[in-house]
Amino acid sequence: MVHTTFNSEYHFGKRSSRQVELSSNLYQVVINGEDGEYIEYEIEADSHSEASVKAEALAADSFVDISYIEVYLIH
Repeated sequence: MVHTTFNSEYHFGKRSSRQVELSSNLYQVVINGEDGEYIEYEIEADSHSEASVKAEALAADSFVDISYIEVYLIH
């Protein structure tokens, strides 16, 4: 089993001469493969769909044939 954690940087935007911190949510994503294997990731993203897209790309890098993806909001 592989555990991968992404660390992302905080982004600051300028709005009315103030700095606004834009943060993401933390998601636990489980990639279930067609051969019964699974890989878990903790991914920082703005939405469930963005987290699943990032996890899908990671699974492709690991050559896993995806059966289905589970996405859970951790915070």
